[in-house]
Amino acid sequence: MKNKTRKPRNPLHNHPMLRKGGVHDTTNKAQRRKAKQNLRKAWSSLSTYCVLREDHALASTAG
Repeated sequence: MKNKTRKPRNPLHNHPMLRKGGVHDTTNKAQRRKAKQNLRKAWSSLSTYCVLREDHALASTAG
């Protein structure tokens, strides 16, 4: 077997100062999307409530 010399490793590769990453804030796109979803939920629950109220009002007046 031939004895090959290895390339020296990078001593800064796993340095703790280089591992500063982590969780970042949500993007503006994600915030806008979440706001749209919440608005749609609010509108759908409101419209469902109104439809149920109208059906209930119609049923009580018909009877």
